[in-house]
Amino acid sequence: MKIGIFGGVFDPIHFGHLQGGEGARVSLGLDKVLFTPSHIPPHKPKSYASSKDRIAMVNIALEENQNFICLDIEAKREGISYTIDTAKEIKRLYGENEYYFIIGQDTIPELPTWKDYKTLILLVKFVAIKRSDFSYTDPDITIIEYPTLPVSSTMIRERIKQGLSIKYLVPDGVLKYIQKHGLYM
Repeated sequence: MKIGIFGGVFDPIHFGHLQGGEGARVSLGLDKVLFTPSHIPPHKPKSYASSKDRIAMVNIALEENQNFICLDIEAKREGISYTIDTAKEIKRLYGENEYYFIIGQDTIPELPTWKDYKTLILLVKFVAIKRSDFSYTDPDITIIEYPTLPVSSTMIRERIKQGLSIKYLVPDGVLKYIQKHGLYM
């Protein structure tokens, strides 16, 4: 099998994430895409919603795509979420398959700073979703061109804080969850 791993904070998950996951699935012929919300991200100062809330929103967002699965292994592991640990755990759970780790093109310059990066690139092939506002490349990383909304979790949180609409930026179920739980206010 060919399995995509889409790690991230997903704070909150939005249509850009879903479009990127689908773009990787279609472009690479992936059988499944595993969304793995981080517990404590090592490269971000903090997450705004709890890992429990972020996992709930990811599960809601993935309901309509049978090829997408939410894995809560990082939250169960607790502590800082290192991709190397997640990749090893997924290989243990899913066995010997081809693994593709999906990132945004903006993440390429950070990769050498990731924990055990040289070991990680032996476990997974990195693929990046092209972003119009970034031009970073790497000969070892496949760039996937697939239309995605120019949206970010940061922008969504800011819009919520300002009392602006986020309809059509996140799935309806995610919007309802955010409203019901008063997230990002």
